[in-house]
Amino acid sequence: MFSDFLGLDATYPAELRDFREWHKGTTHFGFWAIEVSNPACLNKIEAYQKHLSDKLHAGYARQPHITLVPAGLLADNHVQRDSVARQVEQLKKLSVRAFPLQLSGCNSFAICPYLEVCDPQDNLNTLRECLGSIAADDSSGGYTPHVTLGFYNQAYNPADIVKIISGVSSRDIGFMVHEIVFAQYETRDVQGPYEVLHRISLGGGPDAETIC
Repeated sequence: MFSDFLGLDATYPAELRDFREWHKGTTHFGFWAIEVSNPACLNKIEAYQKHLSDKLHAGYARQPHITLVPAGLLADNHVQRDSVARQVEQLKKLSVRAFPLQLSGCNSFAICPYLEVCDPQDNLNTLRECLGSIAADDSSGGYTPHVTLGFYNQAYNPADIVKIISGVSSRDIGFMVHEIVFAQYETRDVQGPYEVLHRISLGGGPDAETIC
């Protein structure tokens, strides 16, 4: 379970600053996601965040979610707005019904611990393929569905982190996904909350998409 993480020399401490060399003045970053609002899931997320709190930066305010596809920096141009609009229409045509996911065990990337997400019906890949048919995924590497718990505040020995994580016992929690969202966050705040711009209700119908 922790084999990749234990192969690292150390965790990577996140820098809490405005990465202007990355966004070059673009104010927002966009992404498609599934929001996690089930009370039992939120309790589990909060429990792990508290257990790891001395290893994480304080003030992590991004709402619990599962990223599907990062859209990248949202430059103010018609091409990108048209791409998102076409993704919305493509998702409505796909008409995926509500489906189950499972919030599972805790694991970690170099920069952040996370809770694993199990997808027994492989609906996440179906949604990602649909979105990717309009605009290519802006990320690199493989896809690991997860809920981020926060960012490491220092470089830690991975074995020590695994020992802490293993000290928490929690059950897997199943929940239903009824909608996906397109959201954005301010590029100047790597821990800041996101704003939902589009909501797509799964199952289609005339009221499937709402602009917030």
